[in-house]
Amino acid sequence: MPLRKPFLFVCIVLLSVLFAESCVIGNSLNLLPQSGKADFEEKLIAGRDQEKIVIISIEGMISDDSKETFFGTSTESMVARIKESLKYAERDPDVKGVILKINSPGGTVTASDIIYQEVLKFKNRKSIPVFAGFMDTAASGAYYIAMATDAIGAHPTTVTGSVGVIMSGINVKEGLDKIGVKDQSFTSGPNKALGSPTTEMTGEQRKILQSIIDSLYGRFFEIVKKGRPNVGETRLREICDGRIFTAEQAKKEGMIDFIGYFDDFVYQMMQHPKFQGNRTGNPRVITYQRGKGRVDNIYQATDGNKNPFSLGIADKILGTGTNAKFLYLWDL
Repeated sequence: MPLRKPFLFVCIVLLSVLFAESCVIGNSLNLLPQSGKADFEEKLIAGRDQEKIVIISIEGMISDDSKETFFGTSTESMVARIKESLKYAERDPDVKGVILKINSPGGTVTASDIIYQEVLKFKNRKSIPVFAGFMDTAASGAYYIAMATDAIGAHPTTVTGSVGVIMSGINVKEGLDKIGVKDQSFTSGPNKALGSPTTEMTGEQRKILQSIIDSLYGRFFEIVKKGRPNVGETRLREICDGRIFTAEQAKKEGMIDFIGYFDDFVYQMMQHPKFQGNRTGNPRVITYQRGKGRVDNIYQATDGNKNPFSLGIADKILGTGTNAKFLYLWDL
């Protein structure tokens, strides 16, 4: 009997969290984001010249998933929004540079790689400088994306790095055995349920998963080596072990190019050899957003697709709405 009480307590806590958050959702229908199908609107942040520098925001978990709300409305995926933003910037002859405003711990391997490739293709077609501007966090998959840019600037308080791959998981078999719950899944082969939280992983299964992790890490390392050519490979291997850096540490190791604030990012871009505009002018700094909202400054240049009513705490505990994924992610 004593063993069942902690289990029941955990169940009650989780149900309470789900109920509380569902109440928040139910009471906020009028605030739900609508599906992002309208054309982008250009929002002026600063400047007055004809020439433009576009800010594209990469915030939160990097994923190509669209977000479904409790009431069935959906928002555009990050991958789709960034691709669309780059398309708008490419068509505008007044756009002389792009700054990726990055505040993200990383995300899925594939979404990170797609955005990286889209930035490279944009640079090849448009031939203008693309910078990365790091905010609070630019780790793992977010750092991967930054390897496609011409220069990386970070705020003095940025945390970055975390070059590596993770596949998170837990095993609850022993706990289930204690309360008399057994897994009775049927599979077509011994490795079909590989990584299941209700069964013990075999040595062969561990090797299979680790080989995938190693392969994806090898790709990540090559991307970083290509993006940071001034860092020696020996030292790069030493520091690309998943560790994180402060901005000062990253600058010292050659993982970023300069430290500053938004005005410094714009100034550095205007001095870049690829910048084909007036180096002493006052270019318009703009962002693209869907909808009619006003943008007063750079820190309001957000993706506009965040769902404030997603199952935050419950999702963290239960992983609702997700499957097993390989991640370029720094997470605690």
